[in-house]
Amino acid sequence: MKNSGQLKSEKKMVLVALTIMLVIVNAFMFYISYSKAKTNVELVAAQIAGVINSDVQNNSSIASSLGAMLQLSNSELNKTLNINIEQAIKQTDVNLPDSSYLKWNEKIDAEHRKKFTILRSFWRSFSNDNKSRFSTYYTDGDSGYYYNLDNEKIFEIQSNNPHFRLTHYLNKTNDELRNSHGFMVPELFYSNVYVDAVTGLPSITIGVPVVINNFSSQISTLSGIIATDYTRTDLTALFHRGFRRLKSKFDGYDISVHSTQPCDIAMIIDSGKTAVIGFQANHIALTDGYYLNATIHLSELIRAKLLSFFVANVMMAVFFSIFLKAHRNSVLMMSKLTTDSLTKALSREGGRVVIERLKEMPEVVLVVMDLNDFKMINDTWGHHAGDEALVYFSRYIMQDIRQGDALIRMGGDEFVLLLQNITVQNAQIKLSALEKGLRSFPFEQRDIPLSFSFGVSEFSGDFTDSYKKADEDLYQMKKERKVSR
Repeated sequence: MKNSGQLKSEKKMVLVALTIMLVIVNAFMFYISYSKAKTNVELVAAQIAGVINSDVQNNSSIASSLGAMLQLSNSELNKTLNINIEQAIKQTDVNLPDSSYLKWNEKIDAEHRKKFTILRSFWRSFSNDNKSRFSTYYTDGDSGYYYNLDNEKIFEIQSNNPHFRLTHYLNKTNDELRNSHGFMVPELFYSNVYVDAVTGLPSITIGVPVVINNFSSQISTLSGIIATDYTRTDLTALFHRGFRRLKSKFDGYDISVHSTQPCDIAMIIDSGKTAVIGFQANHIALTDGYYLNATIHLSELIRAKLLSFFVANVMMAVFFSIFLKAHRNSVLMMSKLTTDSLTKALSREGGRVVIERLKEMPEVVLVVMDLNDFKMINDTWGHHAGDEALVYFSRYIMQDIRQGDALIRMGGDEFVLLLQNITVQNAQIKLSALEKGLRSFPFEQRDIPLSFSFGVSEFSGDFTDSYKKADEDLYQMKKERKVSR
């Protein structure tokens, strides 16, 4: 039979196991929620990459067409574009209708005027579906000007924006074209994350090279790039749209855009909500030149799997409740089995558990006791009076023993008292005082005489032998009591 100590140990072990299960279940739910949230970021990044790649394809068509047209003669350009290229390049009349020609600044040389005129005509031939929604322009980085395709305007470069510093990119690409004799596809231009001088916003630029191929001489040169800028405002709008498509809320994420090149700043896509606790999902690919770092808010992880968290924790709470109830029932059952229902002393079964542990206890003295003339009480006053006598006696003894001592009802009116850390002599003194102090018990407004006899022995390591010795002392005391009457 299990004792209370074993039940307590089992309770601790099971509670620890259930707590570990609770932690594991919640950790697993958090992992599932985190994986879903990270997947959301990856899916939105893929959607944005699709927009950027579409722009790159459209810009590649423009770059390819411009590179081919720059090799044509003026007469061939006139036929292809249905314009007078010479007149378009020379026109400086600011009052001329904008629908015909660009209005030139006299500082712009003929070569750039020709490029910008071709681009203007070619861009107008594109449908809106084939044009980027974002700022798209041509630049060679060294002209001092760039041509904005969206509003057909020429701007002077007045800043040191990183995406206008094309010298290294142009020289590197020209060297590669020359070494390959023109038979290569040059890499795209990817800027670092930078603060745009015009908008004042963190931005990135992706450029498609404009290559002029001369297959007869197997010489190719790089003219410039067709570039598209993406500001933080542009990318924030794309992120919001992407999360809406996934039916998710963007305010549960903090996202930053980084260049794969060394960059001075990160483009922070502000969700508008501060994360108290966040979990990182880093180096999520955007395009070849950029990646994302994301912080996923704890609130988003809970919100995304709120029902699952609720169900899992309710189930664990039910398990806890069932176990505690079962443990409580076990304790009650053990108490019923180990405690005498009448006297509240230990029963024989409960006493057996204590007796089995006697060898572990230091200086144990065993006392055998029974009531004097108990049969007379039953015969004279009835069994109910006998029960009251046993209850009174048990309370009388237990109120005077220490914690760690044990009173066991062996059956009828016989009890065994186990005393720890005491000598036989002191135990005899103690029991003698108790025996002298008991004279009667109250029953139905009367005091009925009550006394007991006892025998004491030191626990020798064998309960049967020690019990037998104490029992012999008990009967000796009873014998002496009868003689003295």
